[in-house]
Amino acid sequence: MSPPHRGGGGRTRRSSPSTPRWTTRLEDPDEPLYTLAVTADLLEVDTQTLRRLETAAGLTSERPSGNQRRFSRNDIDLLARAAELNRQGTPVAAIGHILDLERQIADLSPGHDD
Repeated sequence: MSPPHRGGGGRTRRSSPSTPRWTTRLEDPDEPLYTLAVTADLLEVDTQTLRRLETAAGLTSERPSGNQRRFSRNDIDLLARAAELNRQGTPVAAIGHILDLERQIADLSPGHDD
């Protein structure tokens, strides 16, 4: 058993082997860390547009504690592509189809590892 770690406020906390370290979580591109507002700010779109793009891209954002949408870096990459298509005038209804076709092409590309 590992010794307890001292946290803020003098409380003792034991590290759990099942809990990933915070650095591991930050490095994981699939870890949902970014709220809807932060993601909208990063992509320079309003939150309503981001919700529409999320639906068009076929994403289902994580909703951990607080029931707030959270996005991973991989989600943000996909949403950035959706936002780019939207800025080019692509109808939202077509964005999902385009993203799906781009995924299929990527899956067929040599060297694709999934």
